[in-house]
Amino acid sequence: MFDGIRIHNRLRTITQAWFWEDMFDAVSDYIRSRSSWVVVGNAGTFLSALAGLVYYWSRPFSFAGYAVVQLACLVCQAVALIPVAWPGHAATLRRIADFSDLHQSVTVATVCGSWIFGVFPGASLLVFFDVDVNSPLWAAVFFSGMALMMACLAGLITATVVSDKVRTQLREASRPPSVSDSGDSGDSADVDSGGFDSD
Repeated sequence: MFDGIRIHNRLRTITQAWFWEDMFDAVSDYIRSRSSWVVVGNAGTFLSALAGLVYYWSRPFSFAGYAVVQLACLVCQAVALIPVAWPGHAATLRRIADFSDLHQSVTVATVCGSWIFGVFPGASLLVFFDVDVNSPLWAAVFFSGMALMMACLAGLITATVVSDKVRTQLREASRPPSVSDSGDSGDSADVDSGGFDSD
């Protein structure tokens, strides 16, 4: 009985106009935020590796083709690094750390999820069906997974270095004037006042 009432209330809430307006505003704010670049970049990395897998599934593998797939994955990872490298003029140390943590979480999930749910099961199926190791299928699965993994590793390493650099720059920019400058100005003031008294 109570479950039916709760389901009825949820359905009535979904059919209200304000529900969809709030949902649209929330989605719009997220799309316009810098955090969306992390998701877009990692999604592009996965899709680039998937495109390489589909393309070479029935074609002979070439290192030039692998270089193209690898470059596409690296470009997408560069897109994912945008909020880490440029957090905005009003960004705080906490905000920079949030961008770095978000990039790390999404990138690790991308590479681990692709290998756990994609590369390993794909290789297992090829072994199960006794596919020749010299066939294009093996090369497509292995090298597309390698391209994704290398791009994600490069993105994680770069994000760590860039985030530390951005934090250092923000600390230096927000640091108050040095004490030595104020001390020098005070000494000069004392000398001037002393000279005035002696006259």
